[in-house]
Amino acid sequence: MLKHFVIITPETVKLNGTDMNHAEQGNALLTELYRAYVGDYPKFFKMDTLSKLGFVASEMLLKDEGQERFVPREDRAVVLFNKTASLQADTNYQATIQDPENFFPSPAAFVYTLPNIVTGEIAIRNKYYGETSFIVLDSCDAQIMARQLMNAFQDPMTQSILGGWLDCNDENHFEARLFLIEKQQFNDIASIETELLSSLNISTIQRFNNQQLNNNTMDELIYTLKQQIIEALNLEDMKPEDIDENASLFGEGLGLDSIDALELIVLMEKNYGIKLQDPSMGKEIFKSVAVMADYISKNRTK
Repeated sequence: MLKHFVIITPETVKLNGTDMNHAEQGNALLTELYRAYVGDYPKFFKMDTLSKLGFVASEMLLKDEGQERFVPREDRAVVLFNKTASLQADTNYQATIQDPENFFPSPAAFVYTLPNIVTGEIAIRNKYYGETSFIVLDSCDAQIMARQLMNAFQDPMTQSILGGWLDCNDENHFEARLFLIEKQQFNDIASIETELLSSLNISTIQRFNNQQLNNNTMDELIYTLKQQIIEALNLEDMKPEDIDENASLFGEGLGLDSIDALELIVLMEKNYGIKLQDPSMGKEIFKSVAVMADYISKNRTK
């Protein structure tokens, strides 16, 4: 059984399953936790949100563990997982190079455009000289995480791991589920997986991430579809943002006609491998961009 684990979301802080008092939410919560549990590491304020999250979560864990801190050790690894890599830092850096007329790349933002920076922050702070890994997964998969943790234990030097799930979409949407795990506690992958599912409720993250993945994928499809419609119908003065995905494509909506409908049929076959055997089906499929996107997501072959 995991003795030390912490869960931090924008609204929740739990240590070993116990709710911890806090007043703030979102990004302000991380600063509140820093002041409450650390307070002596000013570099915290330079970090991106992913690193702040991992830093305060690890500090809470290690204080709870109660062992001597800041002494060199090679027997502890740091192994973290997520699905968005360094998305927030990447987005922030991209904003500094987006405009050719205002091109000022930010070194402070660029330094955090790798997710393994947070494992380095934790290792440097605590003088850990064991393995440090940050593994990006398609989704939160307890079995894959357990396998990677067991792999880390194959190193004879590694006797414990500071590990877990650490993900951040932006400064107000994040999730940390970190733990300390000892080699002597677990003999196989299955026992680690069982503990992740129970103590950390990893299945909750799986459901959350699957829903987020579906939402993100549909949003991207809708945006791409708008671009393709503009191109196919030569709507040169329109932008994707000008098209309401829920508005009617015909009549009082976008004002398309029967010739445009034929173009949409070609668009679907060319870009998504969907061939409408009966053109009359278009009446239902082409009600709106959102309806089109839903149909495409369920029937595409490419």
